[in-house]
Amino acid sequence: MPEKLAKGFAGAEEDETFELKREGSSVNVPQEKQLRLEISEARTGKILLRRHAEMGALTGNPVLDFFQKANRYLVSHSKVKIRDRATVFRLLAVMLNAGLPLIKSLDTLGNQQQKNVKLSNILFGLARRIESGKSLSEAMLEHLDVFDEAQIGVIKAGEASGQLNKTLKSLADEIEKSASVQGKIKGALIYPMVIMSMLIGVIFLMMIMVVPQMTQLFIQNGQTLPLPTKILVAISDFSVNYWPIIIISVVGLVFAIGAWKKTRTGKYLWDAMILKLPIFGPIMQKGALSKFARSFSNMMSSGVPIIKSIEIVAHAVGNEVYKRRLLLTAEDMKRGIPMAENMSESNLFPKILVNMIEVGEQTAQLETVVLKVADFYDEEIDEVVKSLTKIMEPLILAIIGVTVGGLVAAIMLPIIQLTNVAGTT
Repeated sequence: MPEKLAKGFAGAEEDETFELKREGSSVNVPQEKQLRLEISEARTGKILLRRHAEMGALTGNPVLDFFQKANRYLVSHSKVKIRDRATVFRLLAVMLNAGLPLIKSLDTLGNQQQKNVKLSNILFGLARRIESGKSLSEAMLEHLDVFDEAQIGVIKAGEASGQLNKTLKSLADEIEKSASVQGKIKGALIYPMVIMSMLIGVIFLMMIMVVPQMTQLFIQNGQTLPLPTKILVAISDFSVNYWPIIIISVVGLVFAIGAWKKTRTGKYLWDAMILKLPIFGPIMQKGALSKFARSFSNMMSSGVPIIKSIEIVAHAVGNEVYKRRLLLTAEDMKRGIPMAENMSESNLFPKILVNMIEVGEQTAQLETVVLKVADFYDEEIDEVVKSLTKIMEPLILAIIGVTVGGLVAAIMLPIIQLTNVAGTT
């Protein structure tokens, strides 16, 4: 049986098996990394890409097996980036448009995802489930941690209409746009959080390393300390004596908040609190509305009924407050209440959005109008983020200046008093 260097699927002939080898070498690839391409005379004539040896197979060595299991755990719990999903949808649309079968397209994409093991395994798994008779949308339901309900709903509509390639392309455009918006929002939030975290860390180190040394000097001279210095010394003494408890408490609080946010009530209250923040709340609201409008428009244009579209998008909007409100909207629409009329009763939906939806309902161009609303909110987010960046820099500098100035004043006041006493004597 002939053996060739395998870089792809071109030139494959029936009943040939290709063993993967390192290019320019006669040494076989290790068994755990070996792939075999088998082309059989099955009636379907499809290419079957199989992994005969699973990557990271157990060896019997306890130490190696431990690391293999740890690697599997990390891979299974890793995240697939939004842009990676968009790239997969776009390439899959290109392959289907070129006439490649769906299973072969998924296998090809899975073979190309060498740097993202989890995504590669998911793509191979989708191909195998489709071989067993499932549709793409049904196979994706087993990976709800990677593909949300809105994406699966759009793909299901594309399968029903026979326009899967066009649906995948529009889905890729939507995901890339949403990723861009989320990136801008995260960028606006991360900068002040990092600066404030560093400031707190520096202050904590000063409390346990610098202030105690100064305190000893003040005690030796037996002078009466000013009130700011007394407060600083008290905080320093507490930090020095109980720093393990402080660190454990902070870490425990972070994990407790994280666990609380995963509960239904906790997620709702957290999202409600975020929306009410004075500066970042409006940005988060615009981001949620942009996500809703763009996903809703995509589902409507794919042929999904309006009420079903709202129900699916509600679970994918990323905010529990909007999720519950949109589900109520869908229930009211089932009773005959128009969408715009229902949304006008809530302050979660600005008047401009309600008015545009009302125009879309009256002109039967709802998906087009809502898409324009999404573009409008994307531009709003761009402007807000740019303005916020300009405002945050001087604001953060002012906070740092006041904090550092207060520390310096609390430390220098006793020193100045000591100098004055020495000068009078």
